[in-house]
Amino acid sequence: MQQVKSGALDISAPSMAASSTLVPAFEMPSAPFLWRDWKEAETVIRGPAMEPQFAELRDKHNILPLSKIWYWGWRNFTFTTKEVRKPEDMAGLKIRVPESPVWVEMVRGFGASPTPIPFGEVYTALQQKTVDGQENPIPTIFSRKFYEVQGFLTMSRHMLQNNMIIVNKASFEKLPPAMQKLLLDEAAAVSAKNTQLQQAREASMLEDIRKSGKTRIIDNPDRDAFAAKMAAVYPKLETRWGPENWKRMQTEVAKARGK
Repeated sequence: MQQVKSGALDISAPSMAASSTLVPAFEMPSAPFLWRDWKEAETVIRGPAMEPQFAELRDKHNILPLSKIWYWGWRNFTFTTKEVRKPEDMAGLKIRVPESPVWVEMVRGFGASPTPIPFGEVYTALQQKTVDGQENPIPTIFSRKFYEVQGFLTMSRHMLQNNMIIVNKASFEKLPPAMQKLLLDEAAAVSAKNTQLQQAREASMLEDIRKSGKTRIIDNPDRDAFAAKMAAVYPKLETRWGPENWKRMQTEVAKARGK
């Protein structure tokens, strides 16, 4: 994010949560149990709920979105030796999380101990039982082979990971208008194609994990019980995100559901 801001990089594709290092409210689309499905999330992220954040990114940090949507997947928990179906099952467990407030507060809300570990060290930490579990989207769990050293995969779908394609504003504005339009059009096309491909891969990778026999998949955890724990977590994060931003997000989610 800093390199795109400075112009050292022209284009990057970070997660929205990673963008919160510059604009904290970009964590909101990663709020646990916020979304019912991808269609709802895509509608709200493209709409007025996130407009002030994109404006801040443009005006304060010299960054424009080429695409606000880059589907990566629903995040799920894996555990080394314990079957987890409800929040109480996580009590006292050490869970690797990214070093970000939304993850730290969520895991604390479930009664577990959030343990930040650099991403490149996660496999070894799981293998050596430095931590009792971790959470990531299925494509990451599969490609990084975390399932090889985890006995249980709980399909909690607790968070959505949506990425963006971003561009340095000055770099973009140096392009002729026709090239600007081409870049925006192609970013939109590849975003739509990526979503289609990634959702198909998500399903096929989960089936490959199931067939491996290394990890038992818990398909029906008590998601309502997990979600209920967020009532005490959201107020802590609202201060970071800005109460007006969080209220606007909740309003737009309600609109998307026809309420």
